[in-house]
Amino acid sequence: MEINFHLRNLDSVGKLSVAKPAQRAAQAAEDEVAFENSRALTTALQNTPESHDDVVQRATELVGDVNYPPPETIRMISNLLALQMKAERDDS
Repeated sequence: MEINFHLRNLDSVGKLSVAKPAQRAAQAAEDEVAFENSRALTTALQNTPESHDDVVQRATELVGDVNYPPPETIRMISNLLALQMKAERDDS
């Protein structure tokens, strides 16, 4: 008597992934770091003042000023950007 076992393809079900102990420890460490980062962010947000009315008013004035930033500042920033672009081009 001959017995044939015909098992269907289990790949269609998906593979079961089992985390090795080292992977689990690394994941736990990552979770702990993420938790600490979250806690630090929450603390920083709680210690940040809601807003500074004088700073908001100054920013509003500057946004409405067509002469801000001054042309000299724009020229200096454009020179810095050009130097950076040249350096990146020379590196490649």
